[in-house]
Amino acid sequence: MVTVADAMAARLSEYGVSHVFGYPGETSLSLYAAFQRSESLSHIVGRCPRGAAYAAEAYARISGEVAVCDAPGGIGSPYCTPALLEAYNSGTPLVLITSGPSKSTARPWATGQVEHARLFESITKRVYVIRAQEGALATLDAALALAARPRRGPVVIEIAPDVLEAEADEALLNAPAPAADAEVPADPAGDPRVAERARAAARAIRNGASVALIAGGGSHTEGTAEVLRDFVGRFGIPVFTTLNGKGVLSETGDDAPRVVGSKGDTPANEYISGCDVVLYAGSKMGDKSTNQYAWPSADQFLVRIDHDPRVADIAPERGSLLREEIDRGLRLLAQELGDWSYGGARPRAASGSWSPSGTASLVRTVNAAMAGQDVCVGEASVASGWFGALLHLVTPQRLITPRGTGSLGYAIPASVGAAVARPDAAVWTLVGDGGLTMSIGELETIARLGLNVKVTILDNGRLNLIDQHAIHHHKAAAVSRDFLRIDWPGICEAIGLPVMSCDDPDQDAARISSFFAAKGPAVLVLGTSVDEISPDMAIAIKKGPLI
Repeated sequence: MVTVADAMAARLSEYGVSHVFGYPGETSLSLYAAFQRSESLSHIVGRCPRGAAYAAEAYARISGEVAVCDAPGGIGSPYCTPALLEAYNSGTPLVLITSGPSKSTARPWATGQVEHARLFESITKRVYVIRAQEGALATLDAALALAARPRRGPVVIEIAPDVLEAEADEALLNAPAPAADAEVPADPAGDPRVAERARAAARAIRNGASVALIAGGGSHTEGTAEVLRDFVGRFGIPVFTTLNGKGVLSETGDDAPRVVGSKGDTPANEYISGCDVVLYAGSKMGDKSTNQYAWPSADQFLVRIDHDPRVADIAPERGSLLREEIDRGLRLLAQELGDWSYGGARPRAASGSWSPSGTASLVRTVNAAMAGQDVCVGEASVASGWFGALLHLVTPQRLITPRGTGSLGYAIPASVGAAVARPDAAVWTLVGDGGLTMSIGELETIARLGLNVKVTILDNGRLNLIDQHAIHHHKAAAVSRDFLRIDWPGICEAIGLPVMSCDDPDQDAARISSFFAAKGPAVLVLGTSVDEISPDMAIAIKKGPLI
């Protein structure tokens, strides 16, 4: 018997989906049976719904495709909330398929029953509800299309379990979806003032004594990176990136782009603060990428390229918003700049007051080992800070971090998604012991799938960035000072992962390189001191106490 779940699996395959990530429950097993019968879909089962959803989110970032994950409704779907929020804030195309109550009259307090529309209203583009076969495939089509539309983001489909299990009725499935479910908002209309705004932006750039271009994570979209490289090469404007724009341009040579903001370095931030004109392309301009909203200051002219209709307009005397896709916005600006080239100030060389050994040495080893299309995954907290300031990527290498939420527990499951998206590359993962504690189950997924993921655990037994904020900003004691130490090598060995322990990555650099050289998973447990200062920690400490 061909079920509705089989028909949905086939439609996903027709759309171009090749991998689905998920975690099973009784109400979603018909989907699992359908995935098993499919010859074109590969299903990756995580160790928890949150891990599976984070893996899907990372897969979408690296592949550039809409990612699909599944979780049983009510029991599993709430665990996907952090990944949906990450996708919503980061503009990642993700579709979560979850089960709902029966299509028949709902009964009170059914196990796992939840109103997904209310639960996910603020962190998704839309929640579609399927209670019958009629129009189900058109609703699935609408969900996939909506996730991919600018500004991209997550979409949820709730489908009744008995609908999934039912024998497929081709006529009903292929019927038009109910009007409300078929709606996909149209692309935003073009801005009739864009040419005028491009001219105003070009005038400000030409007249500025110091100018900076900051490329955000949106610059990684297909076709945009090439236009950005041409723009930078043609006009010579000093270029920087946000943490998640990192890698859109190769980070080699004296003028290599550097990360700015909370995960950057002090001289780069000082240069941005002193600029007359700041140009943001593909950045949502959140707290981390604007140095806690210090940019643009009242004295700076902001040029912003962003297609998101939710972005507020800019007063003409303060800046110019080009409401366009990044590549088109840059082309319009280039047309107005003509044969002009930048001859103004440039930033000082990178430097910082972070600890020069320890984790810094480990990142140098990673830099030397990376090749081809390798991907780096940084946990929130200090791991992102170390990678942001010291990692040197060569296009098409990538760095991904939880840029949308700053949540711990992201790096290990995201490494699964990144490795699936680039199976011939190595994934270099930097995670603190705090973040690993929240996602330890996905180490088993890495081992089970034999993924080429090289994990380094920064092991100091603390939530050290949080502790440093407590000490330096709030004049309090370290909040994680009573945590017990965890035997990470023992846990990795029990899972079946190759593991190495090290306290001095300078002295052991050759041994670490050899350990990571073999293809397949490997875990380095790096003992670090609570006194080690990461680049982002150095920036935070410099700002002084809040009280």
